[in-house]
Amino acid sequence: MAVGATAFWRSLDDALLEQAPSQVLLDRRGRFLGERPGSREAYGFWPLPPTLPTKVVVTTLETEDRGYFEHQGIAWRSVLRAAWQNVTNGRVISGASTIAMQVARLQHPRARTLAAKLHEAAEARLLVRRHGHDAVLRQYLTIAPYGNRTHGVARAANLYFDKPIDDLSWLQAAYLAALPQQPSRMSPWTEAGHTRALERARRILTQLHARGVIGDDELHVALTSSLSLARHPTRPPEAMHALLAWSRHLPGDRVIHRTTLDLEVQRAAHRALTDNLARLRGAGAGNTAGLVVELPSGDVLAYVGSADYFDAEHRGSIDYLATRRSPGSSLKPFIYAMALEDGTHTTASELPDTPVEFATANGGRYAPENITHTFLGPMLLRQALGNSRNIPALRVLSEVGVDRVAQRLERGGVKQVKYDPSAYGLTLAIGSLHVTPLELAGLYAALANKGVTVPLRHFSEAPPAEGTRLFGEEAAMLISHVLADPEARRPAFPASGPLDFDTAVAVKTGTSQGYRDAWAAAFSDRLLVVTWVGNHDWRRMNLVSGAAAAAPAAHAIVEQVSPEVRPWQAPLMSAPLPASSIARGVCALSGRLPGPSCPNVKTEHFVRGTEPSAPCPFHAEVRLDLRTGLLAGPGCPKAVVETKPMLALPVRYAWWARRQRLDVAPTVESPLCPTTDPSVRAVRIREPAPASRYLFDPDTPRALSTLRLSAVVQPATEEVVWLVDGVPVARVGYPHEARWPVEPGPHVIRAVLAGGREASAPVRITVDD
Repeated sequence: MAVGATAFWRSLDDALLEQAPSQVLLDRRGRFLGERPGSREAYGFWPLPPTLPTKVVVTTLETEDRGYFEHQGIAWRSVLRAAWQNVTNGRVISGASTIAMQVARLQHPRARTLAAKLHEAAEARLLVRRHGHDAVLRQYLTIAPYGNRTHGVARAANLYFDKPIDDLSWLQAAYLAALPQQPSRMSPWTEAGHTRALERARRILTQLHARGVIGDDELHVALTSSLSLARHPTRPPEAMHALLAWSRHLPGDRVIHRTTLDLEVQRAAHRALTDNLARLRGAGAGNTAGLVVELPSGDVLAYVGSADYFDAEHRGSIDYLATRRSPGSSLKPFIYAMALEDGTHTTASELPDTPVEFATANGGRYAPENITHTFLGPMLLRQALGNSRNIPALRVLSEVGVDRVAQRLERGGVKQVKYDPSAYGLTLAIGSLHVTPLELAGLYAALANKGVTVPLRHFSEAPPAEGTRLFGEEAAMLISHVLADPEARRPAFPASGPLDFDTAVAVKTGTSQGYRDAWAAAFSDRLLVVTWVGNHDWRRMNLVSGAAAAAPAAHAIVEQVSPEVRPWQAPLMSAPLPASSIARGVCALSGRLPGPSCPNVKTEHFVRGTEPSAPCPFHAEVRLDLRTGLLAGPGCPKAVVETKPMLALPVRYAWWARRQRLDVAPTVESPLCPTTDPSVRAVRIREPAPASRYLFDPDTPRALSTLRLSAVVQPATEEVVWLVDGVPVARVGYPHEARWPVEPGPHVIRAVLAGGREASAPVRITVDD
């Protein structure tokens, strides 16, 4: 017996257990988004004000324990009465539980047996003795059940009446006091439950009036007033990903959090994204995501993690805004921004969009292509970026440095950046460094904010975080100006397409390898939008590019949302330029000062001191030998020399110019009057480079799977025969170039002068299959 008694007393708990409160998330206008559960995956347990409202205390005690302050946790008279009622009726019809006993049961739920009742009574006595009546009452009002998985009167008042407990009327306080007795049968959101709770509340008020606690006027007002029951809050399904993502990082210890999300913007963005996705389903697109950020505050107005959270087939529960994917070309602006920072380039720098090969980290060669498999020849940086050409971007990246760009992107918020030499290489410019849409939004926000990062803000109560300098102000503004220039996007992106706006909006798209991801980023002076389209399993889509798939959704969102953001402020009609910039007319082809022969002159903007000073070399007065059509050397007789304006492109553009059928100035001298010794005969292979390695793709049509052969020949008028493994594959004249359909395996390539025995040194290459 003594052992049992000791064990019983040791099992008692006299602590008032603290419960973790649930936390409600509202949109920026106070509309319900959702609630993060507290202890026991329930809602409520909200803290109470320092002074309990009289109406709440009086109605609760009238219902649960009228003599609460007169006993020490156990109401013996009630116990005896309950025991007599239970015995005489043959069943349990009264429990005689005091508020303290209910606290003991709520903290440690047990089966409702006589032993459990004794345990609750003993704990109730200990609770009151240790903490006092006020503290135990506060605990009851914090953890008591009020229906719909809600605990505590503070959360119940907010849930059912949308007000704090200090503002409850007598009828509302009595209504809430009635709920804990039968919370499942008196749900305010069912007709029967509401009727029971209201009848019980009126009985409570009548009892209080009968005992003189409230007067005639108070009773009359209470019984005739409107209950003003709030509508059942529903969680908007289109905001599920925002709710789940943001509820993991709630700031502070408050129970109501006002987010930056705007439900109207969220719904508009979701509608634009899903309408766009429906259009793309036939092309194999499975899901979409989008983000809308107010600038310059960084407030996230819309967060659409997928088209439908509950779509199991397309894995809608994946938050694609936080999923790392290949961004395609959408990182190019940051490469160009660094080149402008370095002072090695301006927006008018001439960049060749011609075939090129780069050495790789493993000793091989990399021959990139544009997505269109075409080349546009000499381009200014503005047009190269606007048209999103791959080869100019790769050339610039090779000068800026892959590691430098990766480090800068990491500073801008990109995670999991690798510094292994083989991790990215130059393909970083076209998508090998994977990012999340959230990270991409951070980079573009910095571009929009004159090079200073804009930390994304999710909660209105959170103070704005300070940004850091990521790009130079002048470089960021010039790149933004390029992205907002519709003429810079021609001819790749036609006029009046989804990339064109009536106001100043900078736009960049991206398409990953194999059309697995389509991206678009668009920003103005007040808004940043990032959209993505793709599949959860990285499945290819059918020619679904960023411009065709992601840009229409971004365009629709910008058009719909922009008028609602700072409507009192007129939108910018042109992108701002750095205060230090100056405008200069340049040749549209070379980017240099225009000469009298330049047919097209355009205005370009430069940071003061970087404007061009040299004249255009591409449009010149050229001396020709009329007998050969080649350059006339100093020794040519005047009678056979003609001087005329011509397009004088460097040798690096010769192949491209021929493909375009351009009438360009020759780059070699007439053999009838050369400046070099005509007796010297030589041939040297320019491409491919020795020890190059190539990857043979059997899925590529054979007509497209070719290797460029190029040689330097003296005299230039001689033909050469190209030999691969000793077998002639082509006989060509100037400029001595050919294409050879590649075959897997090692190969030896030579070029031999057709009119003699002179041959080049052998070049050995490997084609891997």
